[in-house]
Amino acid sequence: MDWNGHSFAFMLRVDVEHVEAQRYTGDLLTTRVAVTNLLDMFAEMDTRHSFCLLGITAEMFPNLAKDIAAGHEVFGHGMYHEPALAGRPFAEQRHEMLRMRDSIESACGVRVRGVGIPHHGLADESTLRAAAEVGLEYVQCNIRAQGSVLPRYRSVEGTDLQVLVMGDQGRGASDYSSRRRTWARVHEEAFSPEGATEKWKGMIDWARENRSLCGLVIHPWMMMINPGEVKVVREVISYARDQGGWMGTYDALADMGLAQQGE
Repeated sequence: MDWNGHSFAFMLRVDVEHVEAQRYTGDLLTTRVAVTNLLDMFAEMDTRHSFCLLGITAEMFPNLAKDIAAGHEVFGHGMYHEPALAGRPFAEQRHEMLRMRDSIESACGVRVRGVGIPHHGLADESTLRAAAEVGLEYVQCNIRAQGSVLPRYRSVEGTDLQVLVMGDQGRGASDYSSRRRTWARVHEEAFSPEGATEKWKGMIDWARENRSLCGLVIHPWMMMINPGEVKVVREVISYARDQGGWMGTYDALADMGLAQQGE
């Protein structure tokens, strides 16, 4: 598959969530400092990435949201991060999606096209319906388009609505921290720079060999407490670029999915 003239795709998603920073570091300002440092690093590297932003973070730090949107893509990450969306009533999920969208758009002046569902993407049919009803085009979650590497439309049960969901043929990874030991059905251990480098570069090698897609999710607050993570992230981005990867964003990936389906 051709990835805009490249042999494979590397997607970096940055989850901006000050409530998680406050929970695990004791300081809600950790996110502002960490994101600012990360923006400086990306500017130095001349790369553009996707920032997945909580609505409440956009409300509390609108200038930070503007700084992000000035050079990178912004999409939603829910409103509050807690509780997980899956299993909640549809009306609650729709209200959260609507407020998230409006909060981010008001803060940084860009149209929010999609949402990355928190808690490792725990979603249900009500989540997809809520996103579609408030005009979001794509949902990153545990509900996937089977047999596809690109996003594809999925009909929302019981409605005439449809929304793009990610394909299930790529590979993904996330950073991690022992401060978040048991969370969202995942047991997290202490961050290992050597282990993360090996795993994340191995994922890139797989994507290159298979002309496919790989994605990495990072959390700025973790980069403030995980020794060596900043260096690892910089090295992995450089590695993906040196290997010939397309530095994709999720809006652009959604556009590729739409184009394949003739939209």
